[in-house]
Amino acid sequence: MFSSTGRRAAFGLLRQQTQFASCRPTTPTTHTAARTVVRRHKSTIDKRAFQALGRNSVTPDNNNKKKKNPHMDVIGKIKTPEEEHNSHNPDSGSVTQDSPPPIPEPATTTTMPPEFSTVVPSYAAHGELHEFAPKIVVVGVGGAGGNALNNMIAKDALSGVDFCALNTDAQHLSQIMTDQKLQLGVELTRGLGCGANPDAGRMAAEECRTEIEEMLGGAHMVFITAGMGGGTGTGAAPVVAEICYQMGILTVGVVTMPFAFEGTHRRRLALEGIGRLQDVVDTMIVIPNQNLFSMATQDTSFVDAFKMADDVLLGGVKSITDLMTSPGLINLDFADVQSVMHGMGNALLGTGLSSSSAEDRAMDAAQQALDNPLLGKDMDISTAKGMLVNITGGNDMTLFEVDRAAQYITEKVSDASANIIFGSAYDPTLEGSIRVSVVATGIETKENGGAL
Repeated sequence: MFSSTGRRAAFGLLRQQTQFASCRPTTPTTHTAARTVVRRHKSTIDKRAFQALGRNSVTPDNNNKKKKNPHMDVIGKIKTPEEEHNSHNPDSGSVTQDSPPPIPEPATTTTMPPEFSTVVPSYAAHGELHEFAPKIVVVGVGGAGGNALNNMIAKDALSGVDFCALNTDAQHLSQIMTDQKLQLGVELTRGLGCGANPDAGRMAAEECRTEIEEMLGGAHMVFITAGMGGGTGTGAAPVVAEICYQMGILTVGVVTMPFAFEGTHRRRLALEGIGRLQDVVDTMIVIPNQNLFSMATQDTSFVDAFKMADDVLLGGVKSITDLMTSPGLINLDFADVQSVMHGMGNALLGTGLSSSSAEDRAMDAAQQALDNPLLGKDMDISTAKGMLVNITGGNDMTLFEVDRAAQYITEKVSDASANIIFGSAYDPTLEGSIRVSVVATGIETKENGGAL
């Protein structure tokens, strides 16, 4: 069916063609051409009328007229809910079917002058502040070093410290209570140990140099603990310390000397290992196992005796970590520790704890810190070139107690140019007690006036 407009136009054209055809002879070809022109003209006119009038005028019969779908646009496309809403709300600023699309304005970019720009650093967020705390790692090398780690981890007295265990003995390594473990010399020793051969321990550590560097990545301070005289600790500990030295990490070695009953050969190996280790560490602490007899009694078990030596390492690490990780009344930071311990040689770590039952608990704690029998009597604290003193107590700690303890310790140092840094912290768990921690570095021995 055609629209009325298209029909009238087609009839007019047909009338013209009929009049033109009556003036000349009628042939079948002429009638065919006329019908073709009419069909083409009717199709063109009807198509234009269809585009102009839309789908409402497809038939002249108003009763059979198709209803316009309110959800369709002019070209028959289904409207989206947003377009449907905009068509009923012309004031919403959106484009409707009756309005032309707005011409977008050119984008303008405003550049603030550098002096008015404000940059908020990402580290200002509270949750990221801990990332700037110093990373302290305790590395246990060999069997004795692993046992020391187990003792420290079991007591759960340290916070903010990572523990790493290195050993050639796979069976002993599996018993260490830390997730950061590294088996040294997998190809060389096959996990069976070094057989008290320091050269095998050294080569096993050299084989895993890359893995050790990855394990110690990001560390600021490393404690290396080992037992001297065996194979893994004696041979691998200097390699680990050398890696720390090349990475620029503040390194402290805490090692033990064998008992007298272990023989001269083992003692000789221990002294050689200590000599190599001392060349690549900043500070060195040597604990002779023979000095355990001065603290043990007839009833002291063999296990408890070795725990006494491990407690020296625990107390030393705790005294240093507490200085940096616990907020203090007189605060110390990692730079203070580094200035006292960097390249200082022999050191003494001591901690004393005294309760209120003592006549002068502050003096008593200071004496305990300086007179640690495990460190021996050959260390002359008066020759110290650097010292960290930390006095911690509860609410009942008085100013005069702090003064007496600090005076007693600093008066022991004869070098007027010694770098002495003092700190004090509050610990509610020490109510009624005072703890004094001392880290003295650059100490000479009384026997030869030099290093061990």
